Amino acid sequence: MRSQGILSFGFRDFDFTKSSQIQAYGVQLASELPDNGVVPYEESVAYLGASFFDLVNQLGSEDAAFRKYREKGRSAFLPVESLRKIVTELDVDVVVTTNAPRAERAALIAAKSAHIPSLCINDNLWIQGGIEEVAKSRLADRICVLCDYVKDELVSKTGIDPEIVEVTGTPVFDSVKQVKWHAGDSNVPRVLLADCELPDFRAELCSHNKVSGIGSAVRAELNRLAEEGLIEVYFRPHPSQDRDYKEYLSCNISPKTEDLNKRLAETDVVVTAISTVGIEGKVMGLGLVSIEETVYSTFESYEQISLSTGVRDPSELKSAILKEYAKVMYSSTPELYQGKATQNISAIIDRLIDG
Repeated sequence: MRSQGILSFGFRDFDFTKSSQIQAYGVQLASELPDNGVVPYEESVAYLGASFFDLVNQLGSEDAAFRKYREKGRSAFLPVESLRKIVTELDVDVVVTTNAPRAERAALIAAKSAHIPSLCINDNLWIQGGIEEVAKSRLADRICVLCDYVKDELVSKTGIDPEIVEVTGTPVFDSVKQVKWHAGDSNVPRVLLADCELPDFRAELCSHNKVSGIGSAVRAELNRLAEEGLIEVYFRPHPSQDRDYKEYLSCNISPKTEDLNKRLAETDVVVTAISTVGIEGKVMGLGLVSIEETVYSTFESYEQISLSTGVRDPSELKSAILKEYAKVMYSSTPELYQGKATQNISAIIDRLIDG
């Protein structure tokens, strides 16, 4: 934000974080961080030091705080007292956060105790963890969500007043709405595979793929459909992964360096297991085919929330793609949210400030 000329503050900008004890804690914990971090060292020291100082006070001793930190890492932090000092010093009219835990959750708690209006933005489709806890604890005066499904799920699971939850969209997806979708020149569906690693088993989730080797099988089937001229396909690797697609001779590659929004503007149907590219496609009005019953389906499923046509075997891809393609051609894919999320949320902030 500072590079854009927007007035902003970090933990390091507040005098209380410069106390000898907070600095000592911060230096000790920051020494364990990798050297290639994007956060300035001074900010890491101030944040870690203040958060750990609060943890010591919450648990009553350094030993207990270190044990919890060694066990949970930064997930152990909830620096309410530090955020209370920051909110008080800045004398803010409203507190706005995302659904992230730790400092942002602490900011909501501090705002509530000081009777300052607050707004929390849920940054994705899912309510588990972050936004669910905010709603259950009634920490925010307004909660902004991506679409009607998220609102209905949040109200159902937490009993929160529906008036508090507003469908605004999420600012991270606003850039998608600035790009116009272009229909293809033929009746051949244009498909984008938003690829990711699908290991057959994940021990930490005790989950496995219904079909062994589903990732490779999906690529092979899409390649076969493209070879037969039934679809036009682009493979796009996950940003954190490198993959060699040389064996898929009938498929095109969308490299990680290609503008995703421009690629989506020339796509009809996205195929993915759980990539957020699927949500971006829906924001643009594209069809979505989701690979279901994978290692990632334990908590999240686009099919279960009626955003996609799900497939469990690669042989189902052809019919699913054609079904979603027909929806796009007949303009029967409803918008996830109206207008721009940034403008929608700004209007709610204005209302909170005006009282």
